Amino acid sequence: MGTLNASLAGAASALDALQYALSVSQNNIDNASTPGYARQTASLIADPFDPAAGLSGGVAQGPVMDSRDLLAEREVWQQAGAQGAATAQNQALALVQNALPTSSGNGIPAALTSFFNAVSAWSAAPGDGSTEQTVMDAASTLAHSFNTTAAAVSTVSQAVTQSIGDTVGQINSLTTQLANLNAAVERGGQHDAGLSGQVYSTLENLSGLVNIQVLPQQDGTVNVTLSGGDALVLGTQQYGLSTGSVAAAGNPPIDPQAPPHTAIYGADGADVTTQLSSGTLYGQLQVGNVTIPALTGDAGQPGALNQLATSLASTVNGIVSQGFVSPGNPAAGGLFVTDGAHPTSAAATFAVDSNMTAAGLPAIDQNNVPNGVPLALNSLAGAPQGSLGNASYTAFYGNAAAELGTQLNLAQSGQTLATQSLAQAQSMRQTAEGVDLNAEAVNVMQLQQGYEAAAKLVNTLNTLTQAVINMIP
Repeated sequence: MGTLNASLAGAASALDALQYALSVSQNNIDNASTPGYARQTASLIADPFDPAAGLSGGVAQGPVMDSRDLLAEREVWQQAGAQGAATAQNQALALVQNALPTSSGNGIPAALTSFFNAVSAWSAAPGDGSTEQTVMDAASTLAHSFNTTAAAVSTVSQAVTQSIGDTVGQINSLTTQLANLNAAVERGGQHDAGLSGQVYSTLENLSGLVNIQVLPQQDGTVNVTLSGGDALVLGTQQYGLSTGSVAAAGNPPIDPQAPPHTAIYGADGADVTTQLSSGTLYGQLQVGNVTIPALTGDAGQPGALNQLATSLASTVNGIVSQGFVSPGNPAAGGLFVTDGAHPTSAAATFAVDSNMTAAGLPAIDQNNVPNGVPLALNSLAGAPQGSLGNASYTAFYGNAAAELGTQLNLAQSGQTLATQSLAQAQSMRQTAEGVDLNAEAVNVMQLQQGYEAAAKLVNTLNTLTQAVINMIP
């Protein structure tokens, strides 16, 4: 009788273990498409077998084995960060390029061409009032082109700064979610596969925004930091990032009113900008703090647009101011004005001198050549300028636009490559962690067969036990 009872207990234990294994497989099937979910495997362990001690053996449920592969996860995070940075740069650089016309029929290049064409016509008819007015009109158009281009780039700069703030907000939202998920794990969700899936799905989203280091803890929670160690999530505590402004390197600064750079600060107020090396935030900062200042200036540089405006105004004014309207009647001044006190505002403030009129344009040069001034101005059209690295005005602008185009092309190719690499990393992770529905279906069938066999054994043992009981007088 004792042997039958022990056998019955062993068979019942097997039923429980098989039911447990079936529930794990069913959970895998249910979550096959759940983001961040890692396949689980039920382990079965043998019960002790010692008839003398009344231990009949059998099978019992063991711990659930998690297929989470941290190496595969880290590769995904790295590639997600690369894709995020390249995508952000691509989007922001496209906006900058749209603000900086490069064809000869648009923007500053077209205005320069029109100005020098007007000057050329003036040199052929220095006393013609209509040609003089054409020069003034072309000068106004050129000034307006500098102003609108500077304003357009400034608008893009503001948009990029706003995007940086939005990205920081997204990062803080995700790290808050992670802190809350850690709290749920601490409350008893250490072995909850669905909860773990939420954690790792959130980590993947976060890695696309900012480069992270993840340290899984023994209790199932995760700590998240930046590459330099500044905390984002420690247990149930979230540490938010914030944005601020900081002057670019320049000692002394070339312009006290130069546009500042955007800085990222940790929860303790420390500047963590240099810890950023990938992700959307890094890509936006590269455009906002490097590409745009190369055009509009910062504390350490005037910027290409301002450099061009300053050089053009200075050179033209140097020729015009030395001319004569008529013998003994010198020019009233130069043709253009800029804000000389603030080099980073030269393009935005570039204008025609209000003291200059069409009738006041001086055509006679210091050598009394009747059209000496317009001839000298016209010679500037393709001449190398020492203040621009021996490039002509149009070549200097073209070089700045070409550099921008090169950056955009690199960002586009980088985005394509990063997208492919991310897909490959995700595929490898899926192989290591993902649910194979076909394999799970086979596993379920085998477990069901085992369960049916164990159930028949229980039924048989129960019948035998009842028969023995009935034989007792």
